[in-house]
Amino acid sequence: VWGRVAFRTFLVGKAWFLFTLALFVCSQSVLNHWGGHVAAAADVGTSSAAHRLLASASTVTTTTATAVTTKYLPRPFASRLSIFLCRCFIYVCSMGQLVFFHIKYSMSDFRHKSLVRVGCFKIPKHLVAWQGWSSLLLAICLASMLCLEPILHCARNSQGVLFAKYCPEGEHLLLPYSILSTGAMILYFLLLSDLSVFSTQIS
Repeated sequence: VWGRVAFRTFLVGKAWFLFTLALFVCSQSVLNHWGGHVAAAADVGTSSAAHRLLASASTVTTTTATAVTTKYLPRPFASRLSIFLCRCFIYVCSMGQLVFFHIKYSMSDFRHKSLVRVGCFKIPKHLVAWQGWSSLLLAICLASMLCLEPILHCARNSQGVLFAKYCPEGEHLLLPYSILSTGAMILYFLLLSDLSVFSTQIS
């Protein structure tokens, strides 16, 4: 009986984690290729087009003898909406689950004085295992991504384009955001490599 219950719980947990990982990959990579074609703009002088995969709008830069003008070409609304919804799910469900998990087990470890000394500090026992600290790093990465989310920073200057994630205010955030996104994806796959992403406990 215990084996059946544990196996069912294990399968549900793995299926949920795989679903979360799939949405994360879609929101950070796959959906960015949807409707991202750039048409070069011609003007008096030489024109060039740059395609940014991490942006919700493509950029066309026209160079003249006197000035450089950047025009933001919005992606299709369906693409922007899909990315927005996927990222909302990741921030609320995945990051929320990780934060709840660590708060719960940290409080339990402190309550039962299950602490381990690491250097000059004492940390909760559940963080000693690599699954514990890697999932904590993942939660920190996702929280940092939320703070740097280009869609939120572009909301103030979207020029009527809903869920735009490429704008002057968000352009300088693309590099740190992409670095955090890469780190989060590595941690997702690292946790996926373990047969028990979170400990299965039957009480």
